[in-house]
Amino acid sequence: MSETPAPAATPATTAPATAGATTNPLAGFDRTTSVWGPVTMTAGMAAMLIGPVLMVVFGGYEVSLGTLVAAVVAIALVMGVIWVIEPISYFPILGAGAMYQAFLIGNISTKLLPAAVTAQASIKAKPGTPQAQIAATLAICSAAFIHVAALVLVIAVFGQWLLTIVPADLLAAVTRFVVPAVLGAFLMQNIIGNWKQPKVLLAGLAVGVLVIYGVVPLIPVLAPAAPLFGVVLTVAVVMLTFKAKPADADRA
Repeated sequence: MSETPAPAATPATTAPATAGATTNPLAGFDRTTSVWGPVTMTAGMAAMLIGPVLMVVFGGYEVSLGTLVAAVVAIALVMGVIWVIEPISYFPILGAGAMYQAFLIGNISTKLLPAAVTAQASIKAKPGTPQAQIAATLAICSAAFIHVAALVLVIAVFGQWLLTIVPADLLAAVTRFVVPAVLGAFLMQNIIGNWKQPKVLLAGLAVGVLVIYGVVPLIPVLAPAAPLFGVVLTVAVVMLTFKAKPADADRA
């Protein structure tokens, strides 16, 4: 009498390789971001530079290398610290994907960051979590969409109609003073931000007057490098006149 063979043993369910290990729900999102983020940033930089390049190549404008270098160095001396501080301070709140969006769009501290923080607070997501990163990304998308829609409506539609009814004299005055108005607002913003540092404000004012009304008229060849010269001289004056407060131990 033949016996029925016993059924083969069913293999046990394979246990996870690392018990208790957590998986990143945004792994695929991060991989895609790490590829397309640099691509879009490079494309945005190319789009911003193509206009000036075309004006120089085909428009007959000339920009000397010395002027370009002086302008870049002057801006770097003023804004270089922000180039390092902003990415470090924004990353824990925005995450990788939203960081690429924010620096490509601009107006981070005044528009995009508040939108991201508001979206995270509305769903009670803690900064740094996957939920917070997705909320920040979607909030920035919404802010950018509203911004572009407003620009199209106000500028492309309403703006063109407004130009047809504004008197020519008023339009000429606006065109003449719009740049000083923007620079004046930027200047007042910096004055308010450094209001507790009067030495910096006075040094900047004195050096600006000296460079514009003294150095440039006397040495016109230095005119292209006047911004760089003014920034460096202001920093030097502030550093030379700065006196650290003595420690309590020294005063005792």
